[in-house]
Amino acid sequence: MFKNKCVLITGAAGTIGWALTHFILPFQPKKIILLDTAETPLFNLEHAINSVVPESTTIQCVLGSITNVALINKLLSENTIDFLLHTAAYKHVPTIEKQPIEGIQVNSLGTKLLADAALKNGVKQFVFMSTDKAVNPSSVMGATKLLAEKYIKILSESHPEATRFITVRFGNIIDSNGSVIPLFKAQLKENKPLTITHKKATRYLISVSKVVSLLAECLTFAKTGEILVFEMGKPQSIYDIATTTIQESGYNIQDIQIETIGLRPGEKLHEELVSGNTNLEPTRHRDIFVVNEPNTVPLSEINRAFQNLQKAVETYDALAAVKALKRTLKTYKSKNSEYEALD
Repeated sequence: MFKNKCVLITGAAGTIGWALTHFILPFQPKKIILLDTAETPLFNLEHAINSVVPESTTIQCVLGSITNVALINKLLSENTIDFLLHTAAYKHVPTIEKQPIEGIQVNSLGTKLLADAALKNGVKQFVFMSTDKAVNPSSVMGATKLLAEKYIKILSESHPEATRFITVRFGNIIDSNGSVIPLFKAQLKENKPLTITHKKATRYLISVSKVVSLLAECLTFAKTGEILVFEMGKPQSIYDIATTTIQESGYNIQDIQIETIGLRPGEKLHEELVSGNTNLEPTRHRDIFVVNEPNTVPLSEINRAFQNLQKAVETYDALAAVKALKRTLKTYKSKNSEYEALD
């Protein structure tokens, strides 16, 4: 599938992008373009793969943002992209709740820019990495991802014979940058109490290796416009994860304090993989399902939302930006947030 092909990975220096790069390289692609805004992680990725790059493969590391129109158009017009794997995103719920404009600019406007450019330049396959936080979103971050999901689906429906657009939705990546397990390990190392948001809080967890392998499977059969959900197993208790981390690090549970700090802005007690009225259809792979939900937001309304979001970004008006998201996304209801007043 990847042999002699050109692959562009956005967010290449992140957890998923890094894993995808290492997964694809052995299949001898013609070229891999690694795009990221994070200078040092991109530098580290380039050095990490130096010794494993096949002779037939060209590596192009690009420092830049998916929000840079000129850069994206240049990359996509100068290369014949077979696979555009879009992992770039702002992902931390409390951070984006405090700074909505940044999340909207990257997660929503950036994804639209990238998808439009992919269609314009004849990219063959476009894969968008979404999140369980897009389901009945309670945060700005989740809402930005849901809007991007809806736009990509509409784009695929209006151009069914062009770029194949696929969206994959999954939960938290185990041991990803800034996630809960590395945080617990750091707190243990510093002899600090472990902090959890709520004793009953649960999250869906998946390994990055499983995400990458299932993503490759999706590319063998998924139809354009489909939203695919990965089998995540049962949601895991954050409290249980904390106690397991303590034990696996060689400590006694009785010796380590676990503090409950409360749910942070935008956070739910429990995440969802699909909304209540949505059906999941099986595929030929037992761990991959198609989300069967009609698109209830017309293209005209989606476009109006993007216009309003662009104006809000240009004036750095967070309130106007969140209002625009809520007008378009009826399932977006804020939790533990100053934006609850807008619901």
